[in-house]
Amino acid sequence: MSEMLTEGDNIWVARDGEMIPHLEVKFVDDEYDRASLKNRITAEITTVDTTLPIDPLEIQIAYKLYLSAQKDFEDAVHLYSMFGETLSTPEHQEWVTKLGVEDEYEQLKWA
Repeated sequence: MSEMLTEGDNIWVARDGEMIPHLEVKFVDDEYDRASLKNRITAEITTVDTTLPIDPLEIQIAYKLYLSAQKDFEDAVHLYSMFGETLSTPEHQEWVTKLGVEDEYEQLKWA
């Protein structure tokens, strides 16, 4: 696993035979990764009674819009519909602007 990460490969982890849910393991290599790590939040996984550090939702949603695939847009809509009321609006708007996804964000709000 260490060799794969050193070579720049990301590692996807999921239950045997399943794709969802999954998590990605990788080395930090850009400002978005650094911001995600520095500002991480804790997700509670009740089915296994544990917690896991994850990217802040403000970054996750903006980054999904930046990726621009249909599945990523759907993921962003899902996250926004579930957690939109709890987002830090200034922080979220900052990432929307940094990633240049203002138009996509407007579509997201009406989806």
